[in-house]
This record gives sequence, structure tokens and C-alpha cells, in this order.
Amino acid sequence: MLHLLLAALAASGAFAAALPKSCPILFDGRVALTARAADFDKDTSKFDHQFVHGENQTWAEILKFPVVSPSLFDLPKFAKAVEVTLTDASIFVPGGGPPQVGFRRSELIPASNNGTDVTVQGTTTFHWSLRDDPARPLNYSHEYHPVWHETADFSTSEFTFQTGTPFNASFENPQVHNARTLRLAGRQSNSPETIFFSTPFTLGIWHNFALTLGWETNELTFYYSSGYAPLKRVVGPTFNDNSGGGQFHVGLLKLPTGPLGIDVLHEGFQASHIHEGLIYGGVFIEVSSSGCVTTGLL
Repeated sequence: MLHLLLAALAASGAFAAALPKSCPILFDGRVALTARAADFDKDTSKFDHQFVHGENQTWAEILKFPVVSPSLFDLPKFAKAVEVTLTDASIFVPGGGPPQVGFRRSELIPASNNGTDVTVQGTTTFHWSLRDDPARPLNYSHEYHPVWHETADFSTSEFTFQTGTPFNASFENPQVHNARTLRLAGRQSNSPETIFFSTPFTLGIWHNFALTLGWETNELTFYYSSGYAPLKRVVGPTFNDNSGGGQFHVGLLKLPTGPLGIDVLHEGFQASHIHEGLIYGGVFIEVSSSGCVTTGLL
């Protein structure tokens, strides 16, 4: 069914917005139509086959392939959407550390993204699209990070992409008044944390994003569109502390609720019997040192 939909969209002229040039791609995480969830558990996967998910979980259990229209940048690759889910089993156990019982985590990381690789050199742009799954709704009384970039020493993140109710509302500038929004925040260790962009999380449609980071210039530029519209610049270029290299996370990190001051990794409330998910598409990383950013169909 999906291949017929892709063909129909192509025939309809959806590719008319194609750009005359394409930017060099460093990592292409778009999912082939033939891919199976179990493929993500193999050491040949383009994503890290071991991290990040609950202890004793497999990607075959976590990932789903919902029947939805392809995202903007899946179209030219004839790729399909992938859903990342959370359950009670989504408790990550870091090597040598106690279980992170405060969090629920399922995150895909590019296998080639070792923390000092080419994706954190020069100027690079990170692309992703996402949409809700009405069968696996989020609990917006919690804060979620559907995408973020963690520094190589795991001490902070250069940016976090958020939805839901902030664990510490006073930590956000400006403060968040609508939990059902998609938000881009700057360096996580800043206090307060800067919210650069916010848009309503409209259900039933694709939301498309691109984030350009200058790793030496400490600049950030952000692009957004919905549906199949070309991306438009909505932030920047503006200052953001991009030091620290690190890894690109695509998936769900769900914070607990609870009083301020608790150890959120290991304390706080998480409901039982959860079945939550977000649908992703169009994940890739490109070189933007020459100013090249893909904003329309390839």
C-alpha cells in the first residue's frame, strides 16, 4: 500500500518543489520500504543497534511501521515512517550505573556518530519530521524530548527538542504555557534555558524541522514547515553554545513528574501500563559549511 501511495504522490507533482542542488549528506537515516524492525538489532544497522533502550529490550519490540503518508523528505527516497514507542520496560541501564527508573527511554543514535565524527565538525544540519500516533498518545503532563544532541561527556545537551509540560517551568525562558507544543531549546545547562521556537503540536500532520549548528562559530539556525511545504527559517542565525561534540538522539525520553530538586534520573513518578509513541521520518544529517541547507524536496 505504501509504495502505491508514494508513486501517487510522485505522479501528482509533489516533487515540483525540488531544489536545483542537494547538500552533501553525512548520515542518511531514512528507512527503506523493505526494512524490518529486527534489522535495527543487527550490527549492520545504520543506527546503533545497542543503544538507547530498556534493559533486555530489542528494537524489534520497540519500533513500529505505521501506515501513514511519507514525510516530506522520505518522498524522494521512497522511504517509510518509523514509530518509536515507550512501555513500562523502557528503563535504560547505563554501563556501570543504576537503572534510570526516573526516565522512560527509547532513542535511535546514528551508528557512525561517535561523538567526535564529521557530524560535529564545521557546520552541519540535522533533519527530522514527526507526527503523533492517536493509538499511542503521549501524556502531556510529562516533559518529553523527542530529539536532542547530547555532548560527548554526557554532561548536557547543545539543544533539546521538547513537548509536554516542563518538569521545571521556571527553568524555561520564555515560560511554556501550552504543553501541546513542539519547542526548540538551546543548551540545557544554561539557566534559564532559552526556548528559541514553539509551535502547536497539531495532530494528524507531519511537522518538519531542520537545525543548523556551527560547531566552531556557536551559531544556531532553525527551520520549520508542516505537511509538504518547504522549510522556512524561523530562528537565527543566533548564538548558542555548541561546544562538546556528542551524539544525535532521535526517539523518546520521558521525564518523571514530582517535586523540584529530586534526582530525575532515579526518582519521580511514572505511570504504569503505558503504551506511547511518536512517528518519525526524514532523518538525515548534511554538510552546511558552505551555507547549503535542504529546504524542499531533493
